[in-house]
Amino acid sequence: MSVALFSVSPSGKRRVDPDRWVDAAPFRAHLTHLCAASGLTWPVVALHAGLTLRHADALLHGREGRPARRLPRPAAQRLWQVEVGDLLVLRRTLLPADATAHRVAVLLERGTSAARICADLGWPPARLRSLLGRTPGRVTAVEALGVRALAESLDRVDQRSPVRDARAA
Repeated sequence: MSVALFSVSPSGKRRVDPDRWVDAAPFRAHLTHLCAASGLTWPVVALHAGLTLRHADALLHGREGRPARRLPRPAAQRLWQVEVGDLLVLRRTLLPADATAHRVAVLLERGTSAARICADLGWPPARLRSLLGRTPGRVTAVEALGVRALAESLDRVDQRSPVRDARAA
């Protein structure tokens, strides 16, 4: 179910519904703490928490040089439920590697170099070769989330508007 974060005033103007947004500061601190305590990257933590990379990036780094002041309540609630112990278990949680291997294959087909994938994920080339081998086996939940985060971040870069990129330059 989707929750509307805006309401319409009697004059027809869209306005922020204050009950649907929360102050970003405590959640920024929580996300920072989770990353520091678990040793995981913010994209991995964000995806595990059910946040979009866009929300997490804005929360940590702001937009256009301004820190995020608010966060949608549903995203904040999902993030607040994550504890360091939940994240530490991800390193030992094994998953079938098929979906992760497919994501890596798509990245390679789209022109992302194997060297870039290994560098971004902190993998030795042998790990990438084994994942793409005849029987990929298993990956940790951290590896699966890392590949998903890389794929989503590269998709975000590909989808950026040339106008926005020109403004940012």
